[in-house]
Amino acid sequence: MRKSAFLFILLTFSAFVAKASAVDSLWNNANALYAEAQYERALEGYLEIEQSGTESFDLYYNMGNTYYKMQQYAYAILYYEKALRLDPDHADALHNLTIVREQCIDRIEPIPQFFVTQWIRKSYKKLPPGTWSVFSLVLLALSLTFVLLFVYAGSIRLRKASFVLAVVVFFLAVTSGIFALQSKKEATREDIAIIKSVVSSVKSAPGAQGKDILVLHEGTKVRVLEEAGEWVRIELEDGRQGWLLLHEILFVY
Repeated sequence: MRKSAFLFILLTFSAFVAKASAVDSLWNNANALYAEAQYERALEGYLEIEQSGTESFDLYYNMGNTYYKMQQYAYAILYYEKALRLDPDHADALHNLTIVREQCIDRIEPIPQFFVTQWIRKSYKKLPPGTWSVFSLVLLALSLTFVLLFVYAGSIRLRKASFVLAVVVFFLAVTSGIFALQSKKEATREDIAIIKSVVSSVKSAPGAQGKDILVLHEGTKVRVLEEAGEWVRIELEDGRQGWLLLHEILFVY
């Protein structure tokens, strides 16, 4: 029984090492091809890595760069968005995403948000969910430490100071926890998509009976509100809504 378990662990570990070695080889080869401006061949390597189940910021970022070099802007935006889900505040990815969006025809102005809402969104995007969770737990432990200090402190001044610190640190712990939840929600949302068709007609209703109310172009970011067969109801960043064919979009998740 022990030999069987050991053999299973050994085989599993060997398979893991072999897969990691194969991915590393594909990665290095794809990067070398990219450096030589052989973008189509480089992309084949990156896609093979993705199909193996590997998910990483560097992979998605390089794929975004490759698609941009190939002037496939919808896919470039798609993979920059995928990369930013893993590292929301990465300067290079944000910069490249801005550049590729300038190549797109549509200019959608987001609905203005209350400055507090903007600050909260910018704040929780600064760090990944796991980091915010660690901060929350550490701060919570520190708050409990101040509570114990308050209970057992000998002087009134120390009790007052520890009480104030406990309240402040507890507030920060709760805030970090909320940021962790919001960051996790943003990173795992499944309703964001990119228009992949060169030209897409947005209709007032799904099907041929719907009237054309808007025309969108490759690379535009939309939010999918619902699906109805081969149709999806989408919402733009400026609040306008309509129906598109499902095959005309690429989901970010």
